[in-house]
Amino acid sequence: MDEHQQRDLAAQRILEAMQSAIDEGASSEVVKLVTLSAAVTNFVSDYGEEATANIVESLPDKIRNGAFTRQESGGNGEAGDAETGDEQANDS
Repeated sequence: MDEHQQRDLAAQRILEAMQSAIDEGASSEVVKLVTLSAAVTNFVSDYGEEATANIVESLPDKIRNGAFTRQESGGNGEAGDAETGDEQANDS
């Protein structure tokens, strides 16, 4: 499985899990905040606070530049290309 396929699979499964939590009664806002918190917690655990802080510092510009904007045509619900994963690998 190439990296793009791995990203698609991971995004699909995460979005399914998020929807499942919403279907079971959690608000979408809570699910989104917990998902973001869990991701940051995992980055800190794996790469440390400083590397994670550097990654997070780069997010505002990427968000403003559309790196996480869902593609309207032919999209699978994956937001962006999970660019923080690429940066993390380069920063460690």
